[in-house]
Amino acid sequence: MYRRVNNSRYVVVGISGIVVVMSVFTYLMWGIANRIDTMTGTIVRLGTDIHTMTEVQKIMVQDISAMSTNIGIMQTSVQNMDTQLLAMSRNVAIMTGSTANMNNSMARMSHDVGRTSNMFSSPMSYFWNMGQ
Repeated sequence: MYRRVNNSRYVVVGISGIVVVMSVFTYLMWGIANRIDTMTGTIVRLGTDIHTMTEVQKIMVQDISAMSTNIGIMQTSVQNMDTQLLAMSRNVAIMTGSTANMNNSMARMSHDVGRTSNMFSSPMSYFWNMGQ
């Protein structure tokens, strides 16, 4: 029996089997290593993208802060405009009253001009109608 096992055919078949099994194992390990390399590259790119995204977010924070400040300034400006419009509304009301007074004064003035022209055209009639 010892001679059969040490026969060169059995040794060749045994070693060939071991080589085939080791080749399959090596191929499988190479495939796993290749997948791990692909995954590592993907993770590195993901890390770079996350870093870029973080930098963009830092800039966005500054922009949002500036926008918030500008909105506060705009709110103050709108409040000032509201105050100015209120003052203008009051001034327009005063101007309307002044225009009405001026209109009344014009009516009195035209009455006085009429009386004056009447006085110059007939002085005696003026003295007779002095109370009007």
